[in-house]
Formats: sequence, structure tokens, C-alpha cells
Amino acid sequence: MPDNFEATRPEKDRRDLDIFQGLTILVVDDSTDILFLITYIFESYGIQVITASNALEAFEIIKQYQVDLLIIDIDMPFENRYSLIQKVRSLTSPLTREIPAIAFTGSSKDKVDKKALASGFQSYMQKPSDLEQFITEVAKLLQIFCKKMAIASILWKQVIN
Repeated sequence: MPDNFEATRPEKDRRDLDIFQGLTILVVDDSTDILFLITYIFESYGIQVITASNALEAFEIIKQYQVDLLIIDIDMPFENRYSLIQKVRSLTSPLTREIPAIAFTGSSKDKVDKKALASGFQSYMQKPSDLEQFITEVAKLLQIFCKKMAIASILWKQVIN
């Protein structure tokens, strides 16, 4: 990554993600290079990034921290491609159960799309991904999640009042 990555980001990208400063993304991948790259990109937008190198570690993080988006490599060795997202979707906390998730894969998108969506992912991206498309997809999912949480907060306030 260039030292001046902040200056080289298109203005559109800044608008897309700067509104999400302070949110948290969990990236799960067995490649340290991918973890570093995604962390570098999203931290430059003020988004906190937590990383995990396997599904077990990721699941423990999800249970302990408020995470706003998951990016999960579904091609990790020794892992069932969709087991982590299925575990997340089975949790009892609605806030945790509804975390938006992107399946990140090196496989052909044609092989992944229906299975990933049926397993609980909202989206899937092929590695390596077009950076602008990746950022746009993350922004879209974060926006949807934030709207859901705002609505839930309003409804909760009405219930307790």
C-alpha cells in the first residue's frame, strides 16, 4: 500500500465509508496478507478492524464483542465453508444473529453465490476483488445494518416508555 493511500482514495469512497467511523468489522481469513490489507484499507476510514485466522477464534470474538460486519474467507483449510455463518445465525441475541456478512472466496463466484446466500451471507466477493466494488459492498451492508439498528432502537424506546 502506498504511504499516501489516504490522499489517493477517490472522494466517492471517502463519502461512502467515512460515515461509518467507529464501527467494527471482523475479518476472518487464514492469509495474513489479506488480513493486513483489509485492516489497512478500512482503518484508513476510521473503521475498527478485528482479525481472526480461523472460525473458532472468530466465533469467540463474535460472542464477546459488538461486531457490525463480518468478512469471512470461506476457503480456509480445515473449515466447513459455511459453518461459521451458520453458528452466528443460530445465536440467541438478535443483535449478533443479524450481523451482515460477506463470503470472501478465491473460488468462482458461480459456485458460491447460491450456497453462500442460503447459508446466511448477504453477499459474496471473489478474491482478489475490485477495491472500489469491495468498498461499495461493505458500505451498502453497513448502511443496511445501521438502519436496522436505528429502527430497533426506536421500537425498543417505545416499548419501555
